[in-house]
Order: sequence, then C-alpha cells, then structure tokens
Amino acid sequence: MRILLINPPHPSIGSRIPREQLPPLGLLSVGGPLIDAGHEVQLLDAELGPMSMETIVERAVEVAPEAILVGHSGSTSAHPIIADLTRALRATLPETKMVYGGVFPTYHWRDVLAQEPQIDVIVRGEGEETGPRVMQALETDAPFEAIDGIAFRKDGFPFAAPPAPIIRDLDAYRVGWELIDHRQYSYWGDRRAVVVQFSRGCPHLCNYCGQRGFWTRWRYRNPEKFAMELARLHRMYGIEVFNFADENPTASKKAGVRFSKPSSPKMFR
Repeated sequence: MRILLINPPHPSIGSRIPREQLPPLGLLSVGGPLIDAGHEVQLLDAELGPMSMETIVERAVEVAPEAILVGHSGSTSAHPIIADLTRALRATLPETKMVYGGVFPTYHWRDVLAQEPQIDVIVRGEGEETGPRVMQALETDAPFEAIDGIAFRKDGFPFAAPPAPIIRDLDAYRVGWELIDHRQYSYWGDRRAVVVQFSRGCPHLCNYCGQRGFWTRWRYRNPEKFAMELARLHRMYGIEVFNFADENPTASKKAGVRFSKPSSPKMFR
C-alpha cells in the first residue's frame, strides 16, 4: 500500500523550539516495520515550518496515499488539530483510509470514533506490530475483528478489540530513520539531533501518570545493540544530540551499566 505518515503541526507542545526541531520518533518507529512489510511509505512532518492546513492537504494530494496514519507526541493537546486535519483530508481524499494512533486515542477511542466519523481505525498502544496488521487488513479487505490492539466501528458503533500483547523484544522492530532528512533536525545550538528510546514505561504505579497504563510494563532494549545504533546514527548521519524519550531509563542498574560500558569498543567503529 501507499502510506503517508503525518506529524501534524502543534502550537502548544511538541518537538519544536525556536529555529530548531526534533524528528517524530513515534511515527518513525511505525514507519520502519511498514517499510519492512513491503509498503511504500512517506513521512510528512508538518511541524517543520510549521505547515499550514492547506499545505498539508496539498502535499497529501500529491502523494495520493491509500492510507494516512496520523499521531503526535503531544497527544492530548494535539487532538483538536488532528481532528480538523483529518476532516480536511477526508474531504479532499474521500477514498483514503484514516488511521489514528497515540496516547489520547488509546484512552479515548470511544469518544474519538463517536465524534470523528472520518477516522476509520484507532491503533491503541504500541504500533510497530499492530500497524502492519491494520494495513494488511485494509489491503486485503480482511475483518478488523481479528486484530488485537485497535478500535473501529462495528455495526455503526465504536468497538474495541482486546489489547494487543506487549512487544517483549524491543529490538525486533527498527526505526525508519531513512524517512527523514536528518539535515532538517537539530537541537541545543544547531547540533544534528534525533529522539531515541532505550526503554518503555516505568515500574512504578504513580496515580497521576498514564504511561504505565499505555506501555503496560517496563522493558528495555538490548544495551549493546542500542549503543551500536547510536554509533551508527552518529557515523552515517552525523548525529550529535540524542534526546531520550524514556519515562525511566535507569530503572535497571544492570542494564544501565551494560549500556555505558559496552563489551567491545569495536562496535563504535
């Protein structure tokens, strides 16, 4: 399928600071598995600029996607923008399927599906495995009922499938770094930058935080493989700043020591 990932512009929270910008890790994390599943994938980062609604729609029309996947790291306050954007996209691309993911739709899937008829499917929780399964169903007209971790309309009413199993091996799916031009992203004084994630979730149960419910449990990547990925990003793209998106990256002292003291210096060559 021809798929367009859209990172919407966001005036109140997100990856922008004056004159500098960080790439959308969540969409890149979904993009890698979609590419590996054989889909034609492009990313439109509308935070760059930021882009106007008209420009986003024009760019989407140029791509002519069969499916649009939209989400934002500033999930809750980004929702009104995503609602307006997907309505405009639906009016211009009536046959394109609209898929929405992130923290806000994960928790509020029922309200979103009831209030936003242009949204076809909501991916709840992690998207690396669920996203390709949704695209396969759209491509083959397979029933959504067989896919865990999503919400959709069944008989005209919002319906949620059972939660998808957590991804136990975070190294099983790769980030689609090739979807962006790394020259467009910098932080802390024009230093080329990316957002990375060593671990997901948090082992604590603070009642004011929704991350435990979203990620379900704390997990971390293989420290040596993660260190090798950072080295590769520095070597291939000149990345100098790695902004960690972890909620609690040091929950395991053992894992932290393995990451900070890799077993072989050769991995960085």
